[in-house]
Amino acid sequence: MTPMVTVCIPTFRRLSYLKEAVLAAQAQTLQNIEVLISDDGDSEELKSWSESTARADSRVRYRRNEKNLGLGGNWNECASAARGQWIVIQGDDDRLLPQFCESLLRIAASDSTVLFSNHYVIDGRGDRLEKESEAWTVRYRRHLLPRGKVEHAARCVWSNSVSMTAALVRADAIKRLGIKTDLNTPEIELFARLAAEGARFDHEPAYLAEFRSHAESSTASGLFSERLLRYLEPIAVPEAVEETKRAFMVPLTRSAVDRLLRAGEQARALEVMRSRYYPHSFTDPALLAQALAVRAPLRLGTRAYLLARRLHEARMGWLNRYSS
Repeated sequence: MTPMVTVCIPTFRRLSYLKEAVLAAQAQTLQNIEVLISDDGDSEELKSWSESTARADSRVRYRRNEKNLGLGGNWNECASAARGQWIVIQGDDDRLLPQFCESLLRIAASDSTVLFSNHYVIDGRGDRLEKESEAWTVRYRRHLLPRGKVEHAARCVWSNSVSMTAALVRADAIKRLGIKTDLNTPEIELFARLAAEGARFDHEPAYLAEFRSHAESSTASGLFSERLLRYLEPIAVPEAVEETKRAFMVPLTRSAVDRLLRAGEQARALEVMRSRYYPHSFTDPALLAQALAVRAPLRLGTRAYLLARRLHEARMGWLNRYSS
């Protein structure tokens, strides 16, 4: 029987977290699922545990890439191998709650493409962070979304409301569009393309998944903002959504310039600063430092920028410390 849902779990050398993710997937109240572990590493212990789990539960499958493909590449391989009509791609450090699949499929319509819910935030030990969970719901504007069809899908996506680890996506949509392999947060780019195509998004307000926030996550060192910017900038949005897109893109451009200057890539930083989303200001010290750094000789510009950045961080730390 073709499974209704494939729970894709791309993994890389994190067996302790993977065990939690797989056990949570196996506990789904919807029985017609498959759990696909896609291994991008070389841990024999992880391989042995996964194969043993697959032998004990026919719904579990294990595959290993011939070479390391990185996060985006592993997502693509996992999605390509999925047999389900719907796919969730969850982090190997995240967990689905038992009603995840069943509750999301309950709100699906015949033309639905993406079904997504709220999610809890958990720490490295797996403990729920209730206040942070509520704050994230508000920050990403999911508290404004009713159950069912999202009337303005593009605005929802550019508000970063849709988390891949808490979403079911039509398998044919992911396989057709694919995942950008050079991003460490490829979901917003995928969702933005789907929204631009007019795809239907449906929301379930219940908290149906747990997202782990910790120092070892793939985004803990920051987004690949300069790469993400290159993909997102050309995606057209309705005029009414442009302000929402700008609110997402402005900090992304600042981050991209910061990353490029710290890497000594002044020419690429200057190119990003020419983006229509890059904010120019004569009163913002950080923006002034970036403007000066791209025009200075290479080594001097990089060193001066790094010094200005450290001084700014020290000043902000001092202000925060003595204002609290």
